[in-house]
Amino acid sequence: MSGLLQIRRAKLADELALFALVRQFPSPTLPSNEAFAQSLRLKLKDNDALVAVAELDGRLVGYIAGDAHETFYAGGKIAWVDEILVAESERRRGIGRSLMTEFENWAAGGRCRLVGLATEAAASFYEELGFEPGDGYFKRYLKPSDRTRGST
Repeated sequence: MSGLLQIRRAKLADELALFALVRQFPSPTLPSNEAFAQSLRLKLKDNDALVAVAELDGRLVGYIAGDAHETFYAGGKIAWVDEILVAESERRRGIGRSLMTEFENWAAGGRCRLVGLATEAAASFYEELGFEPGDGYFKRYLKPSDRTRGST
């Protein structure tokens, strides 16, 4: 990859560039500018939410967004990836992997036991990262010992 890639937490100043990426997300219901701006502000203030961006040579080329919450089935807190997107022109360069690593590091720092996400797309990408399919979603335990304690 040519250029300098930086994975970092999103900030309010990223709003316009981030919204341009969100508009590329394959969803039948994209938010309005106002709804996106309100959601971004809420997520940036929430300690149990993460929005991270991939910046390549000063321009945003990807993002990941998710949150952490307590669960009964996992015996503790889990982190859930709601969205991950890398601009089509920048795919297959390790940016998605770097965003997932950032999310997992954040989740582990927040005492999460696993990271989960629901998708039918890009299954091979998640499997390459060590995620297991099961029960309609992909999951990856952050500590191997958690996997053996009552896997779901």
